[in-house]
Amino acid sequence: MTEPNPEAVARLERIMRGELPYPPMWETVPIALIDVGPGSVRMRTQADQRHINALGTVHGGFVATALDTALGLTVFISIDSAARHTTVDLAVKIVKRLPLDTPLLVETTLVHVSRSVGVSQGVLRDEAGTVFAHGTTTCHIRR
Repeated sequence: MTEPNPEAVARLERIMRGELPYPPMWETVPIALIDVGPGSVRMRTQADQRHINALGTVHGGFVATALDTALGLTVFISIDSAARHTTVDLAVKIVKRLPLDTPLLVETTLVHVSRSVGVSQGVLRDEAGTVFAHGTTTCHIRR
C-alpha cells in the first residue's frame, strides 16, 4: 500500500476537527469525514427530501457525488503534495434503492497509484452492512 501523504491527511483531519471549514458541496450532499487511513477514506452521508428526483426516489447524482468525493479523497491522500488530480472516469452502480433519512457509510480503498493515474473503489452501505451502491474512479495525476 502507498504511504499516505502526511500533508493531505493533516488537511482532512483539520476538516474533521472543525479547524478548517467543510467544503460547501458537502452541505448540498451532506458528507462528514469519519476516518482517513493509508489508502482509505470513510465518510457518513444521509439523503433527505432535498435529494428526491421527479420519480420520488433519491437522485442518482446524490450517490455519485457521495462516492466521487470519497473516491477522489482516497487518491488525494495517496499522491505527493505537489501533485494535483482530477477525475477522468467515475463508474457508479446503484444496486438498491436508497432510503431517506438513514445514516449511510461510504468506504473507499486505493486500488492503484502511479505517476499519472490513480484508481480507487468504494461502497455505499447502511450501518447494518446492506450495500446500496458501489463505484470506482480513475483520476489523472499531474505532477
